[in-house]
Amino acid sequence: MDRRDFLKSSLLTCGALTLSGQVVAPNEKALGRLHVQYIREKIPSFEIPPYRGQRYEDRIPETLDIAERAKLAINGVTSISDPEADCEVYWLANFLRNPPVLVHDFNDWVQLAEGLQEVLPLLRNATGEESNSHVDPVWMTVLLKCLGADGLVYTPLKGRPWSRMFLSAEELNPVWRPDGSTTHASDESIRQISSGSLPARTIATMTVYYLRDKNPMWKQAAERMIQRVSELAIHKQDYAYLGGAWEPNAKVGSQTAPAHTLALETTGRMIQGLSQYYKATGHEPAIELAGKFNRFFRDHSHYYGSQAEFLAGTGLDDFRARYGGKGMRLGGHGHGHTIGLLSMLEYATAANDRMTLDLVKAGFVWAKSQNQTFGVSSLVGWFPEWYMPTFPRCESCTVGDMLGLAVKLSEARAGDYWDDVDRWVRNHFAEAQVTGVEWVHQMANNSPHKPVAFNESGERVPERNLGAWSGWARPNDWIVVPANESGAYGDVVGIQHCCTGNSPRGLYYVWEHMIERKDDALWLNLLLNRASRFADVYSYIPYHGRVDLKVKESCLSLKVRAPEWVAYDHPQLIAKVNGSPRSLHWEGRYVNLGAAKPGDVASVTFPIAERTVNERIGPESYTLIIKGNTVVSIDPVGQNGPFYQNRGKYRKEGVQWRQVKRFLPEEQITW
Repeated sequence: MDRRDFLKSSLLTCGALTLSGQVVAPNEKALGRLHVQYIREKIPSFEIPPYRGQRYEDRIPETLDIAERAKLAINGVTSISDPEADCEVYWLANFLRNPPVLVHDFNDWVQLAEGLQEVLPLLRNATGEESNSHVDPVWMTVLLKCLGADGLVYTPLKGRPWSRMFLSAEELNPVWRPDGSTTHASDESIRQISSGSLPARTIATMTVYYLRDKNPMWKQAAERMIQRVSELAIHKQDYAYLGGAWEPNAKVGSQTAPAHTLALETTGRMIQGLSQYYKATGHEPAIELAGKFNRFFRDHSHYYGSQAEFLAGTGLDDFRARYGGKGMRLGGHGHGHTIGLLSMLEYATAANDRMTLDLVKAGFVWAKSQNQTFGVSSLVGWFPEWYMPTFPRCESCTVGDMLGLAVKLSEARAGDYWDDVDRWVRNHFAEAQVTGVEWVHQMANNSPHKPVAFNESGERVPERNLGAWSGWARPNDWIVVPANESGAYGDVVGIQHCCTGNSPRGLYYVWEHMIERKDDALWLNLLLNRASRFADVYSYIPYHGRVDLKVKESCLSLKVRAPEWVAYDHPQLIAKVNGSPRSLHWEGRYVNLGAAKPGDVASVTFPIAERTVNERIGPESYTLIIKGNTVVSIDPVGQNGPFYQNRGKYRKEGVQWRQVKRFLPEEQITW
C-alpha cells in the first residue's frame, strides 16, 4: 500500500470524529470496552478547535521534508492506540516475533509521561494532518478522568489487566499514602498512583490545549496541579525535590531523602512543564517552583558534574560490566541526562538564568563530544542509550532531546549549533523513523512463532508503527540483536514508544525554528524544504548545492545560512534574485542577500562534493560516504532495516521531484 494512501485510512475503530470542525468530548459509548476505574467519571465537556490554514499543491525536490515527516509521525503516535482500551497506547513494539506484536504494560503511561499526548496537537497544527483524528478527543477525555480531587494526575491500576506488568518499583518506591505511611509499589491495594513523571508532561500537555482553545478549565487544572506538586515536594532552604510516588491525597514525610535512582529524573523533568506553563501564562508560582527544582537538580542531585558532564551513579554492576562501564564515574542513561538538560534550558530561558544556561551549554557540548570514550557520533547524530564504552544501541529519545537542545541553545544565543541540527536530522534521526514496513514483515516471517498474549495485539503491527522512531538502533541498522545479546525487555526488540513521544517533539522544534522572521529580517537557518508564510523553501541538497526561496512577505534583509562545508567568502557561493546576480554580505555563517519583496525568487548556489570518512560509532568503526552533510553510503551494511540504503539517487546528476500538499497554519504555537 502506498504510504499516502495508508495515511488517509483509519486503522482503528473507536470513532469517526474529525478535526476539521469542532469536536466535543466523546460520551461513554465512544470509549473502549474495558471498564477502567478512573479516579473520576464526571468531567466537563470541551471542544477541539479546528486546525485552520492554507492548503495548496506544490512541486518540490525529492529531498528531506520536515512537514512530511511530521505527517508520518502523527500516524506513529496515534495508530499504536488500542480502541478496546480507551485508545491507550501500546508502549512496546516487538518486531522479532511471528507475528510482530504491540505490547501493553504499566509503562503505557508514556502516553502522558513521555509526551505523545503533548506532541500530537503540535504536529497537527504544523501539518494540518487529520488522520486518526478520533484519538484526540478520547485522549483528552481520559486525561480529565485521571485528574484527582487533590489536583494531581493518576494512573488507574484497576480495570487495566496489564497495569502492574513491568511496574517500575525503582522509580515509584516508596508510595506515600493519605495517612503519611508508605507502602511498596507492588501493593495490590493501590488503585491509583502518580509520580513526578506524570505531572511534568501533563502540565505541558494542558498548556498546549490552553494555548489552542483558551478554555479556562485547562488553566485551572494546571495551576491546581502545580499547587499539589508543591505540597508534595520536600522543601529545603532555597531548593526542593520529589521522592517516590503518591496515592490520592498522600502526605509526604519531611525527612524523605533525595533519590539517587531513576526517581531522580522526575524532579528534573518537572522543571520543564512548569517553565513552559510560566512562559505561556506568566503564572508566578510555576516559575518559583521550577526555580527550586532547578537548584536541586543543578546543584544537589549529583546527576551532573561541575561542568554538567553526565555522572554514572551506582548500581547495575553486571550491566555496566557487560559494556565496559563498571567503576566509571562518568556516563549513565543518555535520555535521562539530556531531558534533564532540556528541562533546565526551559527554566534558564524563562527566568533569564545565565548560570543555568551556561551549565546546560556545557552539558550539551560534553554529550555530543564523547566519541573516543562512548562512541558518540556528532557527525551523524548517534548517541548511545547508555553512555558506556561499548554500548551498541541508540535510543531515539536522546536524539530528539539533543535536537531540541541544539535548536533552543541557538535561539537563546548561547551558541550556534545549526550545523549539528543539519547533520543529525538528515542522518540518524531521519533513518531511525519508520518510513517503510517491508523489512519488518520479512524479519517477522523469519522469527519464531509465538502466540499473541492477552496484553498484546498482532493486528497490522508494522503498518501501525509507520512514523514511529526506533527504540534501540545500531549505527547502520534499525534492529540488530546478536545471539549473545537479548533485548532490553527480555525478548522485546523493536520500539519503546517513549521514543515516539520525544522524537517528534524534537522534530517540531526543528520545523518551528528552521525559518524565522526577526524584526525586518528573514532568517533561513536550515536548507531543507519548508513552506512558511514568509517564504517557501526548495532544497536541492544533496543532489546539488542549491536552495531556492519564493518570497511571500517583504523583508529588508534575507539571510541564508551557508552550509558548514562552504568556506567563508567562498567565490562559488552565488546569489541571484529573479535570475539577476545579487551582491551578498557575510554575517557569521549567514549570507545577507539584502531586501526582498513578495513574488521574488531568490536562489543561492554553492559547491557540494562527496568525501569518505572513517568514524567510530558505538563500539565499532564504519566507513561513510558523505555528500555535503548527508550520508549516502555506510559500510558495513545493516541486515534488519538497514540504514542509508535508499540514498544512491543523491549521487546522480539529475534531481528527482515530487508533488506534495503543503499547509500553512493560521495558528502559531511557540513551544
